[in-house]
Amino acid sequence: MQLGLVRHFKVKDQKPTGWVTADQFAHWVKHYDEAPIEPIENMDGEMDWELCFTSDLPRAVHTAKSLCKCEIIETPLLREIPLTAFSKKLKLPLALWSLAGKLAWSYSHSSQEETRRETVARAEEFIELLKSTQKNKVLIVSHGFFLMELSKLLGKAGYSGKRKWHYKNGELLLFKNDA
Repeated sequence: MQLGLVRHFKVKDQKPTGWVTADQFAHWVKHYDEAPIEPIENMDGEMDWELCFTSDLPRAVHTAKSLCKCEIIETPLLREIPLTAFSKKLKLPLALWSLAGKLAWSYSHSSQEETRRETVARAEEFIELLKSTQKNKVLIVSHGFFLMELSKLLGKAGYSGKRKWHYKNGELLLFKNDA
């Protein structure tokens, strides 16, 4: 089975500048989840996909629809790892809120909506769903932070491919399992 992992296309958003509160960070996350995307034309590495699984968030769905003409299955299993502010008292730049949220998630801090264990279980559930398909060329459209975790677990499940710490918007990475 060949898999293509793609992070959704770039989101058209206005990132807050300067120092933001926890509430402003939460508002921006909600806005980002609903914002439109900037499609990429003539993407390198396009294939004739037989099936596409995509996160059910709009930016991923719109990306999937622009990348393939095959059946597209939307699933919350491929949603981005939700990040929340770890403290209501601080003001931080947006990038620090995101970094702090990722660190808090990695230690399963109580401030986060989803623990690391829950994320891994969700990714493992998706891999089981993937194994149940009878297709050979499957496109997966998801989100950068989640794709990092998913690619680790795909490696453990016998798939080979290039893992990355940062997925660029619209970048296609191929994974293969000969089993």
